[in-house]
Amino acid sequence: MTEYEHEASRGRRVGGARAYGVERATDDDGGAVVRARQVGRYADDDASNAIGAVFEARWSAREGDWNRCAFADADGFLTLARAEDVEGSRESDGEDAGWRIEFQTLAKVHCGGGGLGMATCLDWRSDGALAASAADGSFRVMREDASAIEIVDTVEAAHDLEMWAIAFDATRADVLYTGADDCAFKAWDLRDASRAQMVNRKTHCAGVTCVVPSPRDENTVVTGSYDDHVRLWDVRSMKSPVSELNVGGGAWRCRWHPTRNALACAAMGGGAVLVDVDDASGALKEVFTYDEHESIVYGADWVQLDGDDDSSDVLVTCSFYDKSVRCWHV
Repeated sequence: MTEYEHEASRGRRVGGARAYGVERATDDDGGAVVRARQVGRYADDDASNAIGAVFEARWSAREGDWNRCAFADADGFLTLARAEDVEGSRESDGEDAGWRIEFQTLAKVHCGGGGLGMATCLDWRSDGALAASAADGSFRVMREDASAIEIVDTVEAAHDLEMWAIAFDATRADVLYTGADDCAFKAWDLRDASRAQMVNRKTHCAGVTCVVPSPRDENTVVTGSYDDHVRLWDVRSMKSPVSELNVGGGAWRCRWHPTRNALACAAMGGGAVLVDVDDASGALKEVFTYDEHESIVYGADWVQLDGDDDSSDVLVTCSFYDKSVRCWHV
């Protein structure tokens, strides 16, 4: 989970990241529950390695790199880190802390720009390539190897306003998608990124906040927007979406289910919304809204527990002002 707080009185943004383990447990009545327990926090004492207020964190998509992660922060940096297992210890109250991890900083590179200088989103391709968006509407493509990051391409003025979303295509290595406050959804061919290969400015009525290619259908991409809608697109025809759904709040983040066509959406004021996608038509249907958060929901993702099947979906969601993390199942 990442943290972000704007300290207006001090003119700075602060934050960090925490790691949680999700596990099955039994409540006082003997019933089965799932719980999230903090197992680590990114807190580097070396100021040169510390991460600031974090907009996005992603685990590596490369096979075998399960313990490598990257962070995009409000100071404009992309930080590469490794999560290392450490032996359990005892908390101050004597409770056994059990398994935990520590983060080791591997590399940092500046990716921000403009007056705010923020790096706002990142994505990680299976071959180790990284992409990061910036608040000045630019983006960068990077290559990471071992403990180094190299910027291989910078595209300035990719959007007219703050860029909030960036994602690699799931199967086409040279295709990248972006979205921003200028209401534009764009596709880029990285072999020639001097201009976007596709631009849609007419569909979204407010900023595009997330872009999420389907892991199961190479022609399907989902976007979320401040206009409260989630939209499903066929990348072969991007003039208009296949379907759209009002989720009751700005769709800041969406995550595909690991094994079926469903989405977990962090819908800000609308709570956490679960959406099914019809396999044949692509129609989006709201199936459940989790409204137990007392604040804006900015994060939602699925958790796969060992031995679980599709009938025991587990999710972790988080909200802003009340600084809450909640683990729940459908």
